[in-house]
Amino acid sequence: MTDPQRPARRVEVARLLPLEASVAFAWVADLRTHPRWIPLTHLVSPATRGPEPGDRFTMVSGPVTDRMEVETIERPSTAAARVGRTRLRKLGPVLLGAAGFDVVPVDDRRSRVVWWEEAHLAARAAGPLPRSLTDPLLRLGLWVMMRVSLSRLGRLLERRGR
Repeated sequence: MTDPQRPARRVEVARLLPLEASVAFAWVADLRTHPRWIPLTHLVSPATRGPEPGDRFTMVSGPVTDRMEVETIERPSTAAARVGRTRLRKLGPVLLGAAGFDVVPVDDRRSRVVWWEEAHLAARAAGPLPRSLTDPLLRLGLWVMMRVSLSRLGRLLERRGR
């Protein structure tokens, strides 16, 4: 039997983007942009501004409803070589855990975006299946979705830069 309280293993995907870190951070931290580059995703709860700590929102990606709360927003600085970070807490009903983006300044024209997820299925979503079975499948699905999404974001931003 597996412990439902144990933290999920991290899934991480990174991509070098042709943008200064503060611009790349705006793209990944602002939830309103996500439907443009994450397949089959839309923001259910309307957002009129970029997120701030304490904000709660709901994203739907395909059949998965993902309620989250913003825990941390730390903006990057290329001049100070400061990494930008977001951290979101997943509230269910399907996924629990945490997720976020780290934006690492490379130089004044490029940044490395790291999307990470430490998520597991909520007990009701997993049904009778143990985490030892559902976690590896979920990690694979997240990895594919994150990789495709960051590739789409890269192509979108490259087209905008032309």
